[in-house]
Amino acid sequence: MGYKKLDEVMELLTDELDGFNKSISRLERLTKNTDNIKVIPDTTEIERLLQEHLNSEKVNTEKLRESVEDIRIQVSKAKLVPKIQQWIQYSIWLVSLVIIGYLALQVARIGEVQERAFTEGEQEVIFNLKGYFDRNPGHYESYQKWLKEKDSVPNQK
Repeated sequence: MGYKKLDEVMELLTDELDGFNKSISRLERLTKNTDNIKVIPDTTEIERLLQEHLNSEKVNTEKLRESVEDIRIQVSKAKLVPKIQQWIQYSIWLVSLVIIGYLALQVARIGEVQERAFTEGEQEVIFNLKGYFDRNPGHYESYQKWLKEKDSVPNQK
């Protein structure tokens, strides 16, 4: 019985060795075929793709640079004003406008003030002269005489 199993194992080993030998001869043939094949590396397609990618990245980078420059310009022009400062400024403008309006009204009324002052001054002078002439009737007569002479002399201007 021991020989039967040993014969089976020997037969299996022989089959395996034959398969191994066949695989080695096949491998030798394939190796000879690969030795005759010359592989020329062609990277033109990869280079073209890389160049397209580089060009698109340049365009994207330029767009980003322009956007950043626009933002920088806008930020440099921007001015932040606190709300309280803005309200104070508006209040100052309002007070200034009210003052200017009041002063314009006063200037517009200056004619009335001048006329009233002139009338009051004229009445005061007349009142003072009347009192003076009441105290000095002789002077009043010489004033009347002077008025008549003044009216009789033609204007020499």
